[in-house]
Amino acid sequence: MKRVIIAVLATVVLASASLPATAGEPTYGFKFGGYVKADAIWDNTRIHPGNYRFWVVPVEEKNGAFYLTANETRLGFDFWWDEEKYKTTAKIEFDFYGGGAENKANPMMRHAYVKVASGNWALLFGQTWDIISPLNPKTVNYSVGWMQGNIGYRRPQMRFTYKMAQGEKSTIKFDAGITRNIGHNLDAGPLIRDGLDDGADSAVPTFQGRLGFGTPFGEEGKLSIGVSGHYGQEKYTDPGTGEIDGLDTKSWSLNGDLAVKINKRFAVLAELFMGENLNQYLGGVGQGVNPVGDPLPSLGGWWMLQFKASPKFLFNFGYCFDNPDDSEWLVPDDGTRYALTDFNSEAFGNMMYSLTGNVSLMCELAFMQTDYLEREFGASDVSSEYDAFRFQFAVKAAIK
Repeated sequence: MKRVIIAVLATVVLASASLPATAGEPTYGFKFGGYVKADAIWDNTRIHPGNYRFWVVPVEEKNGAFYLTANETRLGFDFWWDEEKYKTTAKIEFDFYGGGAENKANPMMRHAYVKVASGNWALLFGQTWDIISPLNPKTVNYSVGWMQGNIGYRRPQMRFTYKMAQGEKSTIKFDAGITRNIGHNLDAGPLIRDGLDDGADSAVPTFQGRLGFGTPFGEEGKLSIGVSGHYGQEKYTDPGTGEIDGLDTKSWSLNGDLAVKINKRFAVLAELFMGENLNQYLGGVGQGVNPVGDPLPSLGGWWMLQFKASPKFLFNFGYCFDNPDDSEWLVPDDGTRYALTDFNSEAFGNMMYSLTGNVSLMCELAFMQTDYLEREFGASDVSSEYDAFRFQFAVKAAIK
Protein backbone atom coordinates (compact mmCIF):
# COMPACT_ATOMS: atom_id res chain seq x y z
CA MET A 1 0.00 0.00 0.00
CA LYS A 2 2.79 2.44 0.89
CA ARG A 3 4.55 1.76 -2.42
CA VAL A 4 1.33 2.43 -4.33
CA ILE A 5 0.83 5.76 -2.55
CA ILE A 6 4.42 6.84 -3.23
CA ALA A 7 4.10 5.84 -6.89
CA VAL A 8 0.85 7.78 -7.33
CA LEU A 9 2.29 10.91 -5.70
CA ALA A 10 5.45 10.72 -7.78
CA THR A 11 3.46 10.22 -10.99
CA VAL A 12 1.28 13.27 -10.30
CA VAL A 13 4.29 15.45 -9.48
CA LEU A 14 6.24 14.39 -12.56
CA ALA A 15 3.24 14.62 -14.87
CA SER A 16 2.39 18.10 -13.67
CA ALA A 17 5.98 19.26 -13.86
CA SER A 18 6.26 17.98 -17.46
CA LEU A 19 3.29 20.02 -18.77
CA PRO A 20 4.44 23.66 -19.04
CA ALA A 21 1.88 26.33 -19.83
CA THR A 22 1.55 27.31 -23.49
CA ALA A 23 0.49 30.72 -24.76
CA GLY A 24 -3.24 30.83 -25.38
CA GLU A 25 -3.98 27.75 -23.25
CA PRO A 26 -5.68 27.77 -19.82
CA THR A 27 -3.36 28.43 -16.86
CA TYR A 28 -3.20 25.74 -14.23
CA GLY A 29 -1.27 24.66 -11.18
CA PHE A 30 -1.21 22.40 -8.17
CA LYS A 31 0.06 22.46 -4.62
CA PHE A 32 1.11 19.55 -2.45
CA GLY A 33 0.45 20.09 1.27
CA GLY A 34 -0.68 18.75 4.59
CA TYR A 35 1.07 18.14 7.87
CA VAL A 36 2.77 15.57 10.05
CA LYS A 37 1.30 15.32 13.56
CA ALA A 38 2.28 13.24 16.57
CA ASP A 39 -0.07 13.03 19.59
CA ALA A 40 0.66 11.85 23.14
CA ILE A 41 -2.52 11.33 25.21
CA TRP A 42 -3.19 10.47 28.84
CA ASP A 43 -6.66 9.69 30.25
CA ASN A 44 -7.52 9.19 33.92
CA THR A 45 -10.11 6.60 32.87
CA ARG A 46 -11.30 4.88 29.72
CA ILE A 47 -12.53 7.04 26.84
CA HIS A 48 -13.92 5.60 23.60
CA PRO A 49 -12.39 4.97 21.12
CA GLY A 50 -8.91 5.92 22.39
CA ASN A 51 -6.74 7.98 20.00
CA TYR A 52 -9.58 10.49 19.84
CA ARG A 53 -12.54 11.03 22.14
CA PHE A 54 -16.25 10.40 21.77
CA TRP A 55 -17.61 9.43 25.21
CA VAL A 56 -16.59 8.11 28.63
CA VAL A 57 -16.76 4.32 28.93
CA PRO A 58 -19.13 3.22 31.75
CA VAL A 59 -16.70 1.48 34.13
CA GLU A 60 -17.13 1.82 37.89
CA GLU A 61 -13.43 1.85 38.74
CA LYS A 62 -11.27 4.46 37.00
CA ASN A 63 -8.50 2.93 34.95
CA GLY A 64 -6.04 5.26 33.21
CA ALA A 65 -4.84 4.89 29.63
CA PHE A 66 -1.98 6.24 27.47
CA TYR A 67 -1.86 6.60 23.67
CA LEU A 68 0.83 7.70 21.22
CA THR A 69 -0.13 8.03 17.55
CA ALA A 70 0.76 9.71 14.26
CA ASN A 71 -2.47 8.71 12.48
CA GLU A 72 -3.72 12.28 12.06
CA THR A 73 -0.86 12.98 9.64
CA ARG A 74 -2.55 14.49 6.58
CA LEU A 75 -1.49 14.71 2.94
CA GLY A 76 -3.19 16.13 -0.12
CA PHE A 77 -3.16 17.95 -3.43
CA ASP A 78 -4.97 21.10 -4.53
CA PHE A 79 -5.37 21.68 -8.27
CA TRP A 80 -6.67 24.65 -10.24
CA TRP A 81 -7.30 25.55 -13.89
CA ASP A 82 -8.21 29.09 -15.01
CA GLU A 83 -9.98 29.67 -18.31
CA GLU A 84 -11.58 32.76 -19.77
CA LYS A 85 -15.04 31.94 -18.38
CA TYR A 86 -14.56 29.21 -15.78
CA LYS A 87 -12.28 28.47 -12.87
CA THR A 88 -11.96 24.79 -11.99
CA THR A 89 -10.46 23.53 -8.74
CA ALA A 90 -10.01 20.02 -7.37
CA LYS A 91 -8.86 18.54 -4.08
CA ILE A 92 -7.61 15.15 -2.96
CA GLU A 93 -6.78 14.66 0.73
CA PHE A 94 -6.31 11.71 3.07
CA ASP A 95 -5.09 10.90 6.56
CA PHE A 96 -4.27 7.58 8.25
CA TYR A 97 -7.39 6.84 10.28
CA GLY A 98 -8.50 4.15 7.84
CA GLY A 99 -7.93 1.23 10.20
CA GLY A 100 -5.06 -1.23 10.37
CA ALA A 101 -2.51 -1.79 13.10
CA GLU A 102 -1.45 1.27 15.07
CA ASN A 103 2.08 1.17 13.59
CA LYS A 104 0.81 0.17 10.09
CA ALA A 105 -2.19 2.46 9.66
CA ASN A 106 -4.22 2.51 6.44
CA PRO A 107 -5.00 5.70 4.49
CA MET A 108 -8.53 7.15 4.69
CA MET A 109 -9.97 9.44 2.02
CA ARG A 110 -11.13 12.76 3.46
CA HIS A 111 -11.77 14.90 0.38
CA ALA A 112 -11.96 14.08 -3.32
CA TYR A 113 -13.90 16.60 -5.39
CA VAL A 114 -13.92 18.93 -8.39
CA LYS A 115 -15.52 22.39 -8.39
CA VAL A 116 -16.41 24.51 -11.42
CA ALA A 117 -17.11 28.21 -10.80
CA SER A 118 -18.06 31.19 -12.91
CA GLY A 119 -19.10 34.59 -11.60
CA ASN A 120 -21.40 34.21 -8.60
CA TRP A 121 -22.12 30.46 -8.88
CA ALA A 122 -20.22 27.22 -8.42
CA LEU A 123 -20.91 23.49 -8.83
CA LEU A 124 -19.14 20.85 -6.74
CA PHE A 125 -19.03 17.09 -7.37
CA GLY A 126 -17.34 14.56 -5.08
CA GLN A 127 -16.70 14.12 -1.38
CA THR A 128 -16.21 16.96 1.09
CA TRP A 129 -17.81 18.48 4.20
CA ASP A 130 -21.57 18.50 4.69
CA ILE A 131 -23.40 21.70 3.83
CA ILE A 132 -25.04 21.79 7.24
CA SER A 133 -23.26 23.10 10.36
CA PRO A 134 -20.07 24.18 8.53
CA LEU A 135 -17.98 25.23 11.54
CA ASN A 136 -15.65 23.14 13.74
CA PRO A 137 -14.17 24.02 17.14
CA LYS A 138 -10.39 24.30 17.07
CA THR A 139 -9.18 21.37 19.15
CA VAL A 140 -5.97 19.39 19.43
CA ASN A 141 -8.16 16.30 19.50
CA TYR A 142 -8.76 14.69 16.08
CA SER A 143 -12.55 14.47 16.52
CA VAL A 144 -13.70 18.08 16.74
CA GLY A 145 -16.60 17.73 19.18
CA TRP A 146 -18.25 14.90 17.24
CA MET A 147 -20.78 12.93 19.32
CA GLN A 148 -20.59 15.86 21.77
CA GLY A 149 -22.63 18.55 20.00
CA ASN A 150 -20.83 19.26 16.72
CA ILE A 151 -22.73 17.57 13.91
CA GLY A 152 -21.73 17.18 10.26
CA TYR A 153 -19.09 15.07 8.55
CA ARG A 154 -17.73 14.42 5.04
CA ARG A 155 -19.71 12.50 2.41
CA PRO A 156 -20.20 12.23 -1.38
CA GLN A 157 -22.39 15.01 -2.76
CA MET A 158 -23.43 17.27 -5.63
CA ARG A 159 -23.65 20.89 -4.53
CA PHE A 160 -24.75 24.23 -6.00
CA THR A 161 -23.47 27.49 -4.48
CA TYR A 162 -24.60 31.03 -5.26
CA LYS A 163 -22.88 34.01 -3.64
CA MET A 164 -23.82 37.64 -4.17
CA ALA A 165 -22.78 41.00 -2.78
CA GLN A 166 -25.15 42.81 -0.44
CA GLY A 167 -24.05 46.39 -0.20
CA GLU A 168 -20.39 47.32 -0.45
CA LYS A 169 -18.87 44.70 1.87
CA SER A 170 -21.59 42.24 2.88
CA THR A 171 -22.40 38.95 1.16
CA ILE A 172 -25.26 36.45 1.01
CA LYS A 173 -24.40 32.82 0.25
CA PHE A 174 -26.79 29.99 -0.62
CA ASP A 175 -25.78 26.32 -0.78
CA ALA A 176 -28.02 23.43 -1.79
CA GLY A 177 -27.21 19.87 -2.71
CA ILE A 178 -27.89 16.17 -2.60
CA THR A 179 -25.67 13.87 -0.57
CA ARG A 180 -25.09 10.16 -0.18
CA ASN A 181 -27.56 8.79 2.35
CA ILE A 182 -25.44 6.68 4.71
CA GLY A 183 -27.71 5.01 7.23
CA HIS A 184 -28.02 2.00 9.52
CA ASN A 185 -28.44 -1.65 8.67
CA LEU A 186 -31.48 -2.12 10.90
CA ASP A 187 -32.69 -5.25 9.13
CA ALA A 188 -29.73 -7.34 10.29
CA GLY A 189 -32.24 -9.35 12.35
CA PRO A 190 -33.13 -13.01 12.80
CA LEU A 191 -35.42 -13.26 9.75
CA ILE A 192 -33.54 -11.29 7.10
CA ARG A 193 -30.01 -9.96 6.63
CA ASP A 194 -29.87 -8.11 3.32
CA GLY A 195 -26.50 -6.44 3.98
CA LEU A 196 -27.75 -3.27 2.28
CA ASP A 197 -27.27 0.17 3.78
CA ASP A 198 -30.72 1.44 4.75
CA GLY A 199 -29.98 4.91 3.43
CA ALA A 200 -29.24 3.53 -0.03
CA ASP A 201 -32.29 1.26 0.28
CA SER A 202 -34.54 4.35 0.48
CA ALA A 203 -33.70 4.99 -3.21
CA VAL A 204 -33.46 8.78 -2.66
CA PRO A 205 -30.55 11.00 -1.61
CA THR A 206 -30.49 13.30 1.40
CA PHE A 207 -31.18 16.99 0.70
CA GLN A 208 -29.07 19.65 2.43
CA GLY A 209 -29.14 23.43 2.30
CA ARG A 210 -27.77 26.53 4.01
CA LEU A 211 -28.37 30.28 3.80
CA GLY A 212 -25.55 32.44 5.16
CA PHE A 213 -24.86 36.13 5.63
CA GLY A 214 -21.49 37.81 6.17
CA THR A 215 -20.69 41.43 6.99
CA PRO A 216 -17.93 43.52 8.58
CA PHE A 217 -18.06 43.80 12.37
CA GLY A 218 -16.55 46.90 13.92
CA GLU A 219 -13.25 48.23 12.61
CA GLU A 220 -11.29 44.96 12.46
CA GLY A 221 -13.86 42.21 12.73
CA LYS A 222 -16.30 40.17 10.69
CA LEU A 223 -19.68 38.59 11.40
CA SER A 224 -20.94 35.42 9.72
CA ILE A 225 -24.28 33.80 10.52
CA GLY A 226 -26.12 30.93 8.86
CA VAL A 227 -29.16 28.66 9.01
CA SER A 228 -28.98 25.16 7.56
CA GLY A 229 -30.87 21.90 7.50
CA HIS A 230 -31.19 18.47 5.94
CA TYR A 231 -33.89 15.88 5.22
CA GLY A 232 -33.48 12.22 4.33
CA GLN A 233 -34.97 8.83 5.04
CA GLU A 234 -33.97 5.22 5.52
CA LYS A 235 -35.90 2.11 4.51
CA TYR A 236 -35.48 -1.31 6.04
CA THR A 237 -37.19 -4.65 6.20
CA ASP A 238 -38.85 -5.25 9.57
CA PRO A 239 -36.30 -7.45 11.41
CA GLY A 240 -39.04 -8.98 13.56
CA THR A 241 -41.55 -9.95 10.86
CA GLY A 242 -39.54 -9.95 7.64
CA GLU A 243 -42.15 -7.63 6.08
CA ILE A 244 -41.12 -7.12 2.45
CA ASP A 245 -42.64 -3.63 2.04
CA GLY A 246 -40.27 -2.39 4.72
CA LEU A 247 -40.41 0.41 7.27
CA ASP A 248 -39.35 4.04 6.81
CA THR A 249 -37.59 6.27 9.29
CA LYS A 250 -36.81 9.94 8.72
CA SER A 251 -33.66 11.94 9.38
CA TRP A 252 -33.76 15.74 9.64
CA SER A 253 -32.02 18.66 11.31
CA LEU A 254 -32.34 22.42 11.74
CA ASN A 255 -29.07 24.18 12.56
CA GLY A 256 -27.66 27.61 13.29
CA ASP A 257 -24.03 28.74 13.06
CA LEU A 258 -22.32 31.92 14.18
CA ALA A 259 -18.75 33.17 13.77
CA VAL A 260 -17.73 36.58 15.08
CA LYS A 261 -14.22 37.90 14.64
CA ILE A 262 -14.28 40.72 17.18
CA ASN A 263 -10.81 42.05 16.33
CA LYS A 264 -7.35 40.71 15.53
CA ARG A 265 -7.13 38.98 18.93
CA PHE A 266 -10.61 37.68 19.83
CA ALA A 267 -13.16 35.52 18.03
CA VAL A 268 -16.30 33.63 19.08
CA LEU A 269 -17.73 30.62 17.25
CA ALA A 270 -20.91 28.66 18.02
CA GLU A 271 -23.38 26.18 16.55
CA LEU A 272 -26.73 24.80 17.70
CA PHE A 273 -28.73 21.90 16.28
CA MET A 274 -31.98 20.05 16.75
CA GLY A 275 -33.23 17.04 14.79
CA GLU A 276 -33.95 13.33 14.65
CA ASN A 277 -32.02 10.23 13.59
CA LEU A 278 -28.66 11.99 13.48
CA ASN A 279 -26.17 9.18 13.98
CA GLN A 280 -24.77 9.46 10.42
CA TYR A 281 -24.09 13.14 11.17
CA LEU A 282 -22.34 12.24 14.46
CA GLY A 283 -25.25 13.57 16.52
CA GLY A 284 -27.48 11.94 19.11
CA VAL A 285 -24.26 10.55 20.65
CA GLY A 286 -24.19 8.14 17.71
CA GLN A 287 -27.77 6.89 18.24
CA GLY A 288 -30.27 7.23 15.40
CA VAL A 289 -33.41 5.30 16.36
CA ASN A 290 -34.92 3.87 19.52
CA PRO A 291 -35.37 0.10 20.11
CA VAL A 292 -38.78 0.08 18.36
CA GLY A 293 -37.34 1.75 15.23
CA ASP A 294 -38.62 5.33 15.70
CA PRO A 295 -36.29 8.30 15.05
CA LEU A 296 -34.56 9.50 18.21
CA PRO A 297 -34.66 13.31 18.71
CA SER A 298 -31.61 15.15 19.98
CA LEU A 299 -30.59 18.73 20.82
CA GLY A 300 -27.05 19.99 21.11
CA GLY A 301 -24.38 22.48 20.18
CA TRP A 302 -21.06 24.04 21.09
CA TRP A 303 -19.35 27.38 21.58
CA MET A 304 -15.70 28.45 21.57
CA LEU A 305 -13.73 31.56 22.51
CA GLN A 306 -10.47 32.12 20.64
CA PHE A 307 -7.71 34.44 21.89
CA LYS A 308 -4.58 35.21 19.89
CA ALA A 309 -2.21 36.46 22.55
CA SER A 310 0.66 37.10 20.13
CA PRO A 311 1.78 36.02 16.66
CA LYS A 312 3.08 32.79 18.26
CA PHE A 313 0.47 31.99 20.96
CA LEU A 314 -3.14 30.96 20.29
CA PHE A 315 -5.62 29.93 23.03
CA ASN A 316 -9.01 28.24 22.58
CA PHE A 317 -11.68 27.53 25.22
CA GLY A 318 -14.98 25.79 24.55
CA TYR A 319 -17.91 23.64 25.62
CA CYS A 320 -19.92 21.03 23.67
CA PHE A 321 -23.04 19.04 24.55
CA ASP A 322 -25.36 16.49 22.92
CA ASN A 323 -28.63 15.65 24.64
CA PRO A 324 -30.81 12.85 23.15
CA ASP A 325 -34.47 12.97 24.23
CA ASP A 326 -34.89 10.11 26.72
CA SER A 327 -38.70 10.56 26.71
CA GLU A 328 -38.61 9.12 23.15
CA TRP A 329 -36.51 6.11 24.17
CA LEU A 330 -39.39 3.68 23.65
CA VAL A 331 -38.65 0.00 24.30
CA PRO A 332 -40.56 -3.18 23.40
CA ASP A 333 -42.21 -5.47 25.96
CA ASP A 334 -39.69 -8.30 25.60
CA GLY A 335 -38.03 -8.37 29.03
CA THR A 336 -34.82 -6.78 27.71
CA ARG A 337 -33.07 -3.82 29.34
CA TYR A 338 -32.05 -1.27 26.68
CA ALA A 339 -29.25 1.24 27.28
CA LEU A 340 -29.32 4.85 26.06
CA THR A 341 -26.38 7.28 26.12
CA ASP A 342 -28.52 10.02 27.61
CA PHE A 343 -26.17 13.02 27.65
CA ASN A 344 -22.61 13.70 26.51
CA SER A 345 -20.56 16.85 27.09
CA GLU A 346 -17.05 18.21 27.06
CA ALA A 347 -15.29 21.34 28.29
CA PHE A 348 -11.84 21.98 26.81
CA GLY A 349 -9.01 24.47 26.74
CA ASN A 350 -5.87 24.39 24.62
CA MET A 351 -2.75 26.34 23.75
CA MET A 352 -0.97 26.35 20.38
CA TYR A 353 2.56 27.75 20.10
CA SER A 354 4.36 28.36 16.80
CA LEU A 355 7.89 27.17 17.47
CA THR A 356 9.03 27.83 13.89
CA GLY A 357 7.37 28.83 10.66
CA ASN A 358 6.31 25.19 10.17
CA VAL A 359 6.35 23.49 13.58
CA SER A 360 3.73 24.04 16.30
CA LEU A 361 3.56 22.70 19.85
CA MET A 362 0.09 22.07 21.30
CA CYS A 363 -1.42 20.99 24.59
CA GLU A 364 -5.04 20.49 25.58
CA LEU A 365 -6.99 19.63 28.72
CA ALA A 366 -10.54 18.30 28.40
CA PHE A 367 -13.16 17.30 30.95
CA MET A 368 -15.84 14.91 29.68
CA GLN A 369 -19.13 13.76 31.21
CA THR A 370 -21.34 10.98 29.83
CA ASP A 371 -24.72 9.98 31.30
CA TYR A 372 -26.37 6.61 30.66
CA LEU A 373 -29.94 5.39 31.10
CA GLU A 374 -31.14 1.78 31.16
CA ARG A 375 -34.82 1.14 30.48
CA GLU A 376 -36.94 -2.01 30.62
CA PHE A 377 -40.64 -2.05 29.74
CA GLY A 378 -42.72 -1.76 32.93
CA ALA A 379 -39.67 -1.25 35.21
CA SER A 380 -37.98 1.78 36.74
CA ASP A 381 -35.15 3.47 34.84
CA VAL A 382 -31.56 3.09 36.02
CA SER A 383 -29.33 6.15 35.51
CA SER A 384 -25.55 6.50 35.85
CA GLU A 385 -22.97 9.22 35.23
CA TYR A 386 -19.27 8.96 34.36
CA ASP A 387 -16.59 11.60 33.89
CA ALA A 388 -13.00 11.72 32.67
CA PHE A 389 -10.03 14.01 32.20
CA ARG A 390 -7.83 13.90 29.12
CA PHE A 391 -4.47 15.63 28.66
CA GLN A 392 -3.07 15.75 25.13
CA PHE A 393 0.26 17.01 23.82
CA ALA A 394 1.00 17.26 20.10
CA VAL A 395 3.73 18.32 17.70
CA LYS A 396 2.55 19.40 14.26
CA ALA A 397 4.76 20.20 11.26
CA ALA A 398 3.03 21.86 8.32
CA ILE A 399 4.05 20.86 4.80
CA LYS A 400 4.07 24.10 2.86
